[in-house]
Amino acid sequence: MRGGGGTGAAGPALLAAWEGRSAEAWEGRLSVQTVEFHGTVSSTNDRARVLVGEGWPVPAVVVADRQSAGRGRRGRRWVSDSPLGLWFTVAWEVGEGVVGGLPLRVGLGVARGVESVAPGLRVEVKWPNDLFVDGRKLGGILCERCGDHVLAGVGLNLDHERGDFPAALASAATSVRLAAGRGVARAHVLAEVMDRLAGLRAGPQSGIPASELAELEARSPLAGRSLWIDGIVRHSSGHPRTVEAHPVTAGTVLADGSLEVRDDAGRRLRFIAGTVRRQ
Repeated sequence: MRGGGGTGAAGPALLAAWEGRSAEAWEGRLSVQTVEFHGTVSSTNDRARVLVGEGWPVPAVVVADRQSAGRGRRGRRWVSDSPLGLWFTVAWEVGEGVVGGLPLRVGLGVARGVESVAPGLRVEVKWPNDLFVDGRKLGGILCERCGDHVLAGVGLNLDHERGDFPAALASAATSVRLAAGRGVARAHVLAEVMDRLAGLRAGPQSGIPASELAELEARSPLAGRSLWIDGIVRHSSGHPRTVEAHPVTAGTVLADGSLEVRDDAGRRLRFIAGTVRRQ
C-alpha cells in the first residue's frame, strides 16, 4: 500500500487520504494491492508504469486530482488539469496474451459504473476507446502494455459546467453534471467503476465475450453510419493496408476488437486501428 506524504525515492508527493477515506481504506474498498492518490501528476498512466517497473504489487491504482500532461491515443493531449473530473489508471498482470478489444471492454465497464451512479444516463461506447452521451464526449480510455502488465487509463468529465471546458472543446464535450442535470461524487464513481472492472481483471484478456459484443453494439453510436476512416484495414483475402479518408459504412465490433466496415464496393473489411469521422 502506498500512502502518506513525502517525496524523493518513493516518487512524487502522495495524499494520505482522498475524498474522506484513507489510502489504506481505499485499498480494501477497491480490492487492489497498491494505491496512490496524488494532487497532481503528469499522467496517471506514466505514474502507473513507474510503479509496475519498480515491482509494486498489482492490481494497482493511481488517481490524481489533476494531470498536467494527460494524454490519449497517439499521444494526443487530454485536458485533465482540473479536479472536476476523475482521472485514474488501473494496472494488472496479463502475461503475454493478446489484449485486443481491451479498451472497449474497459469502456463498457466504465459506462456501466457511471450509469449506476447517475440513473437515467445512457453512455455510448464509441470505437475504439471513447465514451459519449448525446453526441458529446464524456470520457476516454487509454490502454497500454508494460511488459506483462496492462495499464488502463480512464478519464471522465464529471462536474464540469459548459464554461469549464476550453473554448475549442466546449461544443464537443460534456460531463455527467451537464448530461444528468446534477453532480456526482468522484469517490462514488471510482468505487462503482472499479467494481465493474474487477471481473475483467480476473478473466481472460484474449477477446471480447459474445455478451459484451451484444451490449457494445447496442451502445455504439457508429453502427450503420457513413464514415471516413484513417488507419489500418484488413480484407479476408489480403494483407493489412493503410487507408486515408476512406469512405465506409460502419458495422459491428468483432471479438478481436476490430470494427467491421463495408466499403463502397460492398466488401467487408476489418478496421484494425485508426480514427473514424462521420461523413
